[in-house]
Amino acid sequence: MKLFKARLMSALLLIPGIFLAQAPAKAAEDINTILPDHVIRVGAVNAPPWYQKDLLTNQWTGLVPDVVQAIFKNTDIKIEYVDTQWGTAVAGLQSNRFDILGGFNKTPERAKAADFTRPMGAHQMGVLTLEKDTKKYQNWATINNPQTRLAAIDGSAAVTLLQPQLDKAQWVIVPDSDNMQLQMESGRADAIVTNDIQMSQYIQKRRQGTMVIPEPVKEQATNIGLRQNRPQLQAWLNGQLEQLDKDGTLKTIWQKYTHPANQPK
Repeated sequence: MKLFKARLMSALLLIPGIFLAQAPAKAAEDINTILPDHVIRVGAVNAPPWYQKDLLTNQWTGLVPDVVQAIFKNTDIKIEYVDTQWGTAVAGLQSNRFDILGGFNKTPERAKAADFTRPMGAHQMGVLTLEKDTKKYQNWATINNPQTRLAAIDGSAAVTLLQPQLDKAQWVIVPDSDNMQLQMESGRADAIVTNDIQMSQYIQKRRQGTMVIPEPVKEQATNIGLRQNRPQLQAWLNGQLEQLDKDGTLKTIWQKYTHPANQPK
């Protein structure tokens, strides 16, 4: 009997996808237990390319919605988006306004108040300026002086990670991307500090500006944040992200929103 079972298993393993085909069904079953209401509420910050809201249809698009759609693709979970800001996102998770928030960098301070998944990708921090002479932006040390005026979004990686390091520079902290860009375009800031993806998107759309990745390069992983003490949801999301990483889905999504050019065309 044991020999028969062993041969049966060997034969089954030769049939392509017989076990792999069960994986999506098992994942769907698991998440239905974790989310009995069959709804996942996603915190969304109107900050392209991470999230972008169509004010006419109230539909959300962007890198994070694409990742969320891929995560829940083979389930019957309904995705609902809840407006928030980076600076108040942790409070939104803690107060149960929403369940998860994508594109959320894990920092020591945030980790005290929220849990995080494995990284869903990574980006480099840099500056974008309309000035023609960009020599002073080549190094973080030369940027850090009282004559440099930097605009950044409240609660973003630029503020949580870089503002303490660039304590001599003048900072203009604003609630969203539009206000940050306006500070630079109006001359109230010399440059904006954000990630390479957002800077590339700005250059592609506005056909102006120069992106600089100062030395030493500061790369920041980005994760999905969730309320503390939800280990089942955290483990399930990690499993989905691992699979999306292995099959190339995450890479495809990120490439959709990144551009090699850093000069306007």
